Amino acid sequence: MRTIIASIFLLYSLISIGYAQNHDKVVEVAYAMTHTPTGRAFKETRFAPETQAYFEKDLEIAKKTMDIAPEREDSYVWLGRRYGYLGKLPEAIEVFSNGLKLFPESYRLYRYRGRHLARNYQYEQAIKDYRKAAELIEDEPDSYEPNGIINGLAITLSTFKQNIPYYLGQTSMATGDYETVYSAMDEAINVPVLFAYMEELIPVTYWKYMALRKMGKHQLAETELAKVPDEYELIENDTYHAAVNYLKGNYERDDFLKSADSLGKYAVAMKDHFEGRNESAIKIWNELTDAGPMGFWPAEAELMMMREKE
Repeated sequence: MRTIIASIFLLYSLISIGYAQNHDKVVEVAYAMTHTPTGRAFKETRFAPETQAYFEKDLEIAKKTMDIAPEREDSYVWLGRRYGYLGKLPEAIEVFSNGLKLFPESYRLYRYRGRHLARNYQYEQAIKDYRKAAELIEDEPDSYEPNGIINGLAITLSTFKQNIPYYLGQTSMATGDYETVYSAMDEAINVPVLFAYMEELIPVTYWKYMALRKMGKHQLAETELAKVPDEYELIENDTYHAAVNYLKGNYERDDFLKSADSLGKYAVAMKDHFEGRNESAIKIWNELTDAGPMGFWPAEAELMMMREKE
């Protein structure tokens, strides 16, 4: 078996040396990232002891699986994702990149590497990965994307053909490509997974609102918000729903800030920004990026755009 695996790697390296070098460059840049774009040094990601132990155990299992089955695409998918949960983004990107040398047509590996690249502030490469994933999956049947961290009902809600355009759109917020944010989110919601429609509509609406406001299409942004009911029993996206309700005006700003998570606080900052209260928006963006071990990339993107205007 080891001889067969070695032969596969050798064959692939001979026919695609240039492509492999490109993957190696992506990894090199990933490890070179030690600070957020605004200069905050990355800190170690730590969870509560029980959660930390759970993730570390899962990582060890994934490493052993890789040792046993390095010829399987799933081994790279899960080892990379397990590194990612622990905030080890360069290690995750390296695993996905190594997998892509062996599985160059894997839309899954491109999708996951794209997500980790975005979190590591490698926005442009992340967008390239998402576009490549979309190209590779275009003529393939859709499938549910397994959750790495299970929800309350232990069921999978989203598919690859939902998530690839969704994350392409989300990441495009960081590059100021708001047309792509809007169009990609439209694509994400058009996938006919009817029982989970609202689970997808709410986060899609959140990002479409942001993009439309950025483009000055304020009335259309409000029209998008109106598609989301004030009350709905959700499985996964309660924090997005709360943030959308805030944007709809259903919560007072200061009251909402007291209980909001990072996504909700980002919504408050963005609404402040759209309404001309940039000083308060910048304050929240700075607080958000200070609070995270590797910052908070949507807030970092806004801070960098503000700096460019100065």
